[in-house]
Amino acid sequence: MNTPTLARTTDIAHRGPRAHARRVEDYLPRVEALVMDAARETCGEDAPLLDLLAYQMASGGKRLRALLPLQVAAALGVDPARVLSFAAACEVLHNASLVHDDIQDGDRSRRGRPTVWARSGVARAIGLGDAMLCLAVALAQDVDAPPAARLATSRRLSRTALALATGQDRELAQREDAARPVPSREDYVALAAGKTSSLFALPLAGAAELCGMPSADVAALDALSTDLGVLFQIQDDVLDLYGDKGRDQALSDLYEGKRSFLVVAACERLTPPGARRLLQLLDLPREAKTPAVIDEIMALLDEARALDAARGELTLLAARIRAAAPARLAALLDRVLDVLLAPIAQALADSAPAALAG
Repeated sequence: MNTPTLARTTDIAHRGPRAHARRVEDYLPRVEALVMDAARETCGEDAPLLDLLAYQMASGGKRLRALLPLQVAAALGVDPARVLSFAAACEVLHNASLVHDDIQDGDRSRRGRPTVWARSGVARAIGLGDAMLCLAVALAQDVDAPPAARLATSRRLSRTALALATGQDRELAQREDAARPVPSREDYVALAAGKTSSLFALPLAGAAELCGMPSADVAALDALSTDLGVLFQIQDDVLDLYGDKGRDQALSDLYEGKRSFLVVAACERLTPPGARRLLQLLDLPREAKTPAVIDEIMALLDEARALDAARGELTLLAARIRAAAPARLAALLDRVLDVLLAPIAQALADSAPAALAG
């Protein structure tokens, strides 16, 4: 069975005297070229930073943050070429956050390759992440739009960067808090809204705004992006335990002591002693987490039926997203949900609710 992609299902008919069909994914090489061209223009042709940037941008992934603005434009009847620079800005900002997150989380591998800091050192990786944040702003300022729209786009991108930094810092602070309480779903949503939801609101609502969509629809996209980010984060948590996340170590969230959705749900369902034991095990240093410790953590999650809780939450979130989607982008958001849920389809297959399948 083919894995769903955003680009595979859509051909875009360009209107005008020289009409032709082009898939949205065919624009990705132009997006990537824009990134490197802008970096050369600002940093200089011989800047060593360019090699680090090229390495990070070649790391793979779905290119979701680049594809979404192109798909929004296509759905609204706008030539995707008009939002190429914005798509590049979204993808660069996303990758900048990955560079910094990999340092902060200690991840040495991403998608089967060494992370930038593991390959070239922490100092150079920090510099690359900082440079990419600035590059994203520069790309946003080159958007093919009136000055007021470009300014609004730049402000949106800056707010997104701040939300990402705040969300990551909130997570790190929680990890380092020796007296941190039992996590709540509200805590989890607050983290996801900063770290993940903002990276859906930016390409979806930002592109819709650039393409002249009514303000009420733009606001609806901003609002549903909170649920979309939480859904993405839950599937990412499930993927870490029940799939291949592309990191150097399986179950990396458990080794990091992360308060994933599965942990939050388990703490709600276990007895107080069971919840305390789960958190005690998660808070052990990485080197103390023997196979026996990991097995006990997994047994507690299974006892609490944490995966069932994730299934239920994903069902609710998917239904809310579909209900809130503006009519002209409903089909696109259906495809986004298919793409996001595909990596954990097997884990959810045994008792996945029908709503998850659409």
